[in-house]
Amino acid sequence: SFGAERRGSLVLAFARINDRKIFRRTQIYTPDIVVVLNEDIPELIDIVDGLKTEGMVVLNSTKKPEQIILSKSINVGVVGATKIAQDILDEPITNTAMLGALVKSAGIISLENLEKGIYSVFNKRLGEKIARKNVEIARIAYNETIIGVSKAGKTYADLRPWRPTVDELPLGTILPKIVLQNGQKIGPGAAKRRKTGTWSKEKAVVNQEKCIGCLKCLFHCPEGTIYRNNGKVKVNNIYCKTCGICVSVCPVNAISIEEIEDYTEIII
Repeated sequence: SFGAERRGSLVLAFARINDRKIFRRTQIYTPDIVVVLNEDIPELIDIVDGLKTEGMVVLNSTKKPEQIILSKSINVGVVGATKIAQDILDEPITNTAMLGALVKSAGIISLENLEKGIYSVFNKRLGEKIARKNVEIARIAYNETIIGVSKAGKTYADLRPWRPTVDELPLGTILPKIVLQNGQKIGPGAAKRRKTGTWSKEKAVVNQEKCIGCLKCLFHCPEGTIYRNNGKVKVNNIYCKTCGICVSVCPVNAISIEEIEDYTEIII
C-alpha cells in the first residue's frame, strides 16, 4: 500500500515466506519481522504496532539498539544502510543493505545464499558490475548489523483522517477546509499531519543567479512543490520528496539536491 503522492510517498509492502505454497494474499497485520528502510519513519508511524512479542525490527539507523525508542521494547537489528549504499553506489538506495541486515537479524537464510540471489538478479538485469556492488553492500551490512533491544515509551499523535459530518457539509459540492493548531489547512480525507518533506534527508535548492525563469521545473514537478514568488522560482521543501526531476529538466543546472542536517532547514 502507498500514499496518494505520485512519487516519493511512504510505501508499505508485505511478504510471506514458507516452504509450502502460500494461498493467502491479504496484508499482514501481526508480522514476525518489520523492516524499515528510512530511519525517520519511526518518528511518524508506530512501526511495532501488531508486531509479535518475540518479533524483530530491522532498522536503517546510525543509532545503537538501546538508543532506539519505540512504543514498546522489542528486538532490534540496526545498520547504517544509507551510508553503506552511498559509499558504494553513490546513491542512497538501501534495499540490498537492508537484505543483509535482515538475514543477520532474523537468520532466515544464509549470507551465502543471499549473495547468490542478489548476484543472479542484478547480473541478469543490470550487469556484473552492479551485481557485484550490491553483493558487497549486502555483505558489509550483514557484518555491520548490531542486534539488541529497543527502549519503550514512544507515543504517537492521532493521525486518523478528518472527514466532515453531515452537519459540516455545506450546500453545493465544495467541502470546507479546516485549520489545525499548527496552522496547517487540510480538506476531506487529509491526515492531521502531512508534512511529507520530512521523509527525505535532502532538499532541493534553486540557484537564483543561474535561474532563467523558464519554469520547466515547475511544469515537470510531480508534486507541485515548485512555485514563483516575486519573480523567483522557489521550492516548498516541506512537501518536496527530492525526486530529482527538476534537476534533470533544468537547462542551466540551476537546481541542486543537498543534504539536510535538521528539519528546520526545510521549514518555510
